[in-house]
This record gives sequence, structure tokens and C-alpha cells, in this order.
Amino acid sequence: MADRRQFVSNHEERDVAHRLGIPDDAERVLVFTESSHWDPNWLFTSEEYFERFVRRNLDRAIAELRREPRRVYSIECVFFLRMYWDRCPAQRDIVRDLVNAGRLRLTHSGVTTADTLLPSAEAILRDWLIGQEWLRTNGMEQEPTLAYFADSFGCTPALPSLLNAAGFDRAAITRVDGMYFPGCDLEPPTRFPRPGSSAERLLLQERTLDFVWRDGNGGEVLCHWNAFTYGQGDMLAHVGLSRVYLARLALSLRSDRHIARRIHRYVAQLAPYSRTRYMLCPIGFDFVEPIPDLVALLDRYNRNHYPTTGIWVVNAGLDDYLTLVETHRAELPVLELDPNPYWTGFYTARPTLKQRCRRLVDALLVAEQLLHLPGNRRADGAITRKMQEAWWQAVVSNHHDFITGTSPDQVVDQEQIPWLDQAAGAVEEVVARLAPSLPVPHEVAARSRPPTWRREDGQVQIETAYYHVTLSEEAGGAIVQLRDRETGALLLTDASNDLVGYRDSGGLWRMGYEFAGGIWRESRRASRRPARVRVLEREGALEIMICSELEGETFRRRMWLDEGSPVIHFRVEGRAAEGRTVVARFATTIAARTLLMDTPGGVVTRPLTRIYDPTFWPLHRFVWLQDEHTGWGLAVFQPLPGAVSYRPDGRLELVAMRNAVRERILGLIPIPAHPASGHERERYACEYALLFTTRGGEDESKIHTLAHAMDNSPWDDPRSKTLRTLARSVVTTGTPDVWVAAVKPASRGKGTIVRLNGFVGPGSPVVVASPYFTVTAAWLSDARERDIEPLEVHDGTVRVTMPGTIATIRLELTAKEKTTEARRTQRNTERALEAL
Repeated sequence: MADRRQFVSNHEERDVAHRLGIPDDAERVLVFTESSHWDPNWLFTSEEYFERFVRRNLDRAIAELRREPRRVYSIECVFFLRMYWDRCPAQRDIVRDLVNAGRLRLTHSGVTTADTLLPSAEAILRDWLIGQEWLRTNGMEQEPTLAYFADSFGCTPALPSLLNAAGFDRAAITRVDGMYFPGCDLEPPTRFPRPGSSAERLLLQERTLDFVWRDGNGGEVLCHWNAFTYGQGDMLAHVGLSRVYLARLALSLRSDRHIARRIHRYVAQLAPYSRTRYMLCPIGFDFVEPIPDLVALLDRYNRNHYPTTGIWVVNAGLDDYLTLVETHRAELPVLELDPNPYWTGFYTARPTLKQRCRRLVDALLVAEQLLHLPGNRRADGAITRKMQEAWWQAVVSNHHDFITGTSPDQVVDQEQIPWLDQAAGAVEEVVARLAPSLPVPHEVAARSRPPTWRREDGQVQIETAYYHVTLSEEAGGAIVQLRDRETGALLLTDASNDLVGYRDSGGLWRMGYEFAGGIWRESRRASRRPARVRVLEREGALEIMICSELEGETFRRRMWLDEGSPVIHFRVEGRAAEGRTVVARFATTIAARTLLMDTPGGVVTRPLTRIYDPTFWPLHRFVWLQDEHTGWGLAVFQPLPGAVSYRPDGRLELVAMRNAVRERILGLIPIPAHPASGHERERYACEYALLFTTRGGEDESKIHTLAHAMDNSPWDDPRSKTLRTLARSVVTTGTPDVWVAAVKPASRGKGTIVRLNGFVGPGSPVVVASPYFTVTAAWLSDARERDIEPLEVHDGTVRVTMPGTIATIRLELTAKEKTTEARRTQRNTERALEAL
């Protein structure tokens, strides 16, 4: 084959290819990337994983890198690297040298490989910042532009915007909706990809594993999809079933014939979906050890087989692969992708764990903002250390087996909950030290009458300035009618805010309707048993209370109707029985075709169903649906992670309680890849709120703003509300569509970091100011706090042009002179705080 033609298209590609030793005339290039997939605490605690696997695997990886100078081994996240650094100080110099040489390659700067559907955007950005800062503090200079999500169960459809905000322009993912993954289903691979899924689009329509992912919010990354799992090449030098620690059935086989057959099989799988000559074969299922002499095995193949096959094999980093593909970017499709729902059970598995995760982050953000108030800016070292340690635990909880709730009971009880509770306690101590000296705003609400109501013939009739609501005691306290007061339009009917129980044979990952042989069947409705409706008059509002029983468990429903607000608040208190999911069902008169939802990094429009019927979508903070014919819309807000489904007939269901223990086929046969089981032992509260909108109405334009403000529940204690209000006053913006997500001390450089979030497009102008400080200098940065460009300061404020849905700015501030009025306000609010 001496006359083989050239396949290199440009100088940039040639430079990278030559650095990796790839010939210009190679027809096909198979890149083996070898990485670690080390879950911090999935089936075992982090201590157990480190001692059983991680220490030994990283020792072996370092030894292999020292033996083969051209070898690259990748670390997916910082968590276990830091543990190794702390526990093995004799290895620090070699680790630092290998990282700085790019041979111990970071495929991410995160502390964990995060779930990107359930944590807040700020929690995910901090994950990437804190990991990067740990590297920098310890003399490691890598700053990855790649983010690898090897095992996350779907991703936010706004992932490109989220990544761009932190300075990433490349990504790789594995689990997308509709794909086949061995061990997860007992169906044959021929049943996949599922119709209408992302996997079908990539495999059958676009026929590519490489694409430009452009989201609906303006973000864009070059992306690769591991269609054949993130351990496709694990058995390169082995025979058997698997090298994964859960079912290690493998024997070493390193013959030239075996290696060649494996390589040809991988090429046969990948070549039909490659638009360039480059193909990626990942090595690195959970805790598999490095393959001995990997580079030597690949070199032997190239010597013996490349002349006849035209296939060149090489070990490199995932970022190297994407750099090569980048030179052919014009040949790749540009896609707007929503790789969900992959699984849906984890959206609401272990709800009390999820609440702990989110509330810890919220408390940390409040504490950071309080630190920036006059009188608190010179915090001592103890506060700084407590905050840093609490943030570490908070971002560890982002992991795709932590906040998702997919670890077994013993790991949750022994490690995850204690970590969260300890961190939450430390933050409470910080706030307690800061709060007594704070100028907390205190407003005495004007006394107002609650909505009018009456009880008649077993019904409770309520009239507010916005709605006429009828609740029926015969229907278990459900809303049987809700009308718009001005127009009389019927908006809710039948039995709404009804609690409905389902028999659910799903588990921590999936609900019972997601897999063959699963059970998802309605079993009980609260509306089928009468219940007393209690009405309590509050200041300017009514609180409704109803007690019901489902499957032997007692539930309390609360409603809050404020005379002056079109938002109706709801709360469900209780716990689902084992093997059950309880939803709050609403019978709406709205016929919508799509769902507009927020998601970490932006917003997305989703179909009513995809793959499953019903389809439960991850509810981050809000979902909004609108009837194109009548113009009426409904926005649902939820402050903590949840799940929502909507049917064309107007039925809306929110998962209120879930206690599905373990996935079982026909309720009996466990699924191999999902060995963890879990039980919800605590009673807890699920809160949500509804707002009806009209086409072009004022409320419709406020949905985004209302979603951001929904963390002020009517059932919150006054002190928490007051502190949150004060914290938000530190730095403000001039527009309700862009809000301040965080105010923190800069980790790089001087000054204060301010993070802006908004549902706006790139180029939107925002003015950032503070009632307490004057801005003297400002820089646009990324979320890893690397300055991009200076910003102009005018009259103590700074004008920012949003680069996307997220902007990070670094400010240098000086305190404003306190006026007599300001001092008076401070004294008054201090008294109010003492009273609270």
C-alpha cells in the first residue's frame, strides 16, 4: 500500500497528528483513551473505595506512565486525587510532574463528575472552580478545556452554556436517552435505540458520534458521545465478560492475534458513525486497573498490521482526540440536544437527601453574601476555613451517585448524610456569628384582611382578588373547581391537588414504567375518601389544611392563598409507603403542546412525552405550559428538585413523595446493573406553587422572576426570610431577568466575585451596583475566575454585557460613607433581628 493517499486536511491537524505519532496516510485512526472512573461513594464509602481500589490503581498508573514515556492516563475528577495527595505524600512530586507534563491528564477540573440536572447551576460551577483551585494551589498547572461526563444519567440540555461560563469548549458524554447500556435492561440490543430519542437521532439520522452541541441559550461546545459505553475498550487485552469490580470475570490475553481482533471489532463498531478518520475507544469502566504496557501493545499492532489494514492505533487523551476532530468541525452537524430522559426515578429518589444537598448550597450562598456586608468583610480565618470545608462537602454532593440518591442505605447513612449535616452545622455557626451585627431590613406588613370564605354543603368556597376556589370534603379536600375571578374562566376541575398513590416496582434509578416487566399502577386516591378541610385565617391570607391516608401512611396537605397574590402555595407533608410513589395530580383545562422549563444553565422547551408515557421530566425550579387556543397558561414552581408529567388531556402530576426501594422485574427479579436499594425513613415536606397566566399578561412576563423568588415560602421562619432578603441586597442588578446568584471572595486575584444568572440571550446589558459599596474596578471573568477583559466603571457601578445566561465578574469595592438615614435604618433593623 505504498501509494496510499494523504488524509491530513490542514497544518493544524498535521501538527497534532505528528505530535501523537500518527502517519499522514493513515486511513483510520483509533484513539484509545484510558481514564479512571472512581465514584467517591456509590456502593462503598470513599474510605473503602480508596483502600480497596484507588490507591493501588493510581500507584499502577504512575508506574505505567514512568515505564512508557508516550503514555497518557486520565483522571476524571479531583476527589480521589486529593485523597491520594494527602495520604501518599511521598508521591506528590511525581504526581505534580506528571500532571504538569500532561501525561496524568485531567478530563475535567471538577471535584466530582457531577450530575447536571439536580444541583443548582451555582453548585456545579463551584464544583469546577474548587477542583481547579485545588490543582493550582498545589502547583499543578493544567486548566482543562474539556469536561467529561462519563456516567452521568443524562445532562442538562443547557450544558454548553454552563460549560462556556466556566471556560470549557469541549465535552464528552455517555448516557443519553434511548441508548442501549449492557446490564441495565433485559431487553435485546435490537430494541434500541428507542424511537424519538437522542440516541436514534445520532445513530440513525445523523450517523455521527461527534457533533457541535449548540443549546437554545446560545452556548456551544464540540462534543463526543460514547455510544458503546465509557468502557468500550476495557477488554482489549483480556477475555471474559468484564473487568468491573462488581463482576470481574476476565483473564489476561495479550497475544498479537487477540489484540488485533479486538481492534478490528472496535473499528467495525465505530467507523459507521465517524465523519472523520478518527475514532475514539474509551478504556475506563468503574475502578478498572490500567492495562499493563498499553503503548507497547498498540505499537506492536501498528508494526504488524497497519501496512495491510490502514488502521493506526494510539493512546492519547480525550482532549487530544477532540483537538483532531476540531480540525474537521465544518463536517460535523450542529445539533440542539436534550439527552433526557435517560432515567427518571433518580429525579425524586431519596428526597430528604436531595433537600439536604440543595439547602446546604443555599445556606452557603447566604453566608457568603452576609460576609460582604459592612462590619463583616474582615472575617477571621476560622470562618474562612469552615466555609471552605463546607463548600467541599457541598460540591462532593453534586456527584452523579450522591444527589441522585442512587447509593445504598449504608453509604447514605454512614457517609453522605453525616457529611452534609456536619457541613450544614458549620454554616449555621458562621451565620450565627455574622447575624447579630447585621443591618437586617425589617418591614412591618400592613394589616390586611384574608380572602373571604364560607363553608356550605360539605364544600369550602374561597374568593381572592384573583380566583374563586372550591374545595370538596367529600372529594378528600381536593379542589373541584378553580375559576378566574375576572373572566369566570374554568382553570381547574375534577379533583385537583389530589394525592394519588402508584405501585412502583422501580428503584433509585428508574420508575416502574421505564423497563420491561416493571410495574407502574395507580393504587389509591385521597379524593376517594372524605376528609375534613380546616381553614385558618392568617394575616392577609388563608391557610387550608387537609389530612389523608394512603397505603397506611398519613399525609397532611396545606394550601396558602394570599389575598394580594395570584400565586397559590401548596405543601404536602408525609412519607410514601415502601414500593410506592405519591403524586399531586391537577386536572387542568389547559391543552398545551410543549413544556417550557428551566434547567441548570438556561431554559428548554420539551415535548409532553418522549420514550415513556407518561414522561416525568426533571423539574428544576419551574415549568410553564400554555394553551395556544385560549391563551391561558399555567406555571408550576418548586424550590427543590422534583419531577413533573403532563398529558394532552390536561392532567398534570408532580411527584410529591417517593419510596421505591429497588428495581425489580415483575416485582421479583433484580436488575444486575442496579444493585443498590434504599428506603426513605423520614417524613418530610414537598412544596410547590401554581400561577395561572394569560397570553401577553403581566404575570407571564414575570415567570422567570417569580421562579427565582419562590424560595420564600409562606411556611419559612421569619428569620430565614429576613436573612435571605438582606443577603440579596449586597449586590443588585437593574433588571428582574438577571439576578445575582452569588457574591464571594475572589479565589484568584483581589476583590469580590459576583455571579449573574439570567434567562437572557448573549449581548443583554446589565448594570451591577451595591447600596453598601462603590465599584472602583471590574473585570469580566469565567466561573474558574480567570479574567477575560476589563469592564468600564461609571459612578461606582459597572455595566456588563451578558456573554450568555451566566456571567462572572470580579469587582474591587470600597465602602460607601454611611449617611444619618443609613445609620438609623441599621439601628432599627438590628432591633428587628433581636426580636426575631
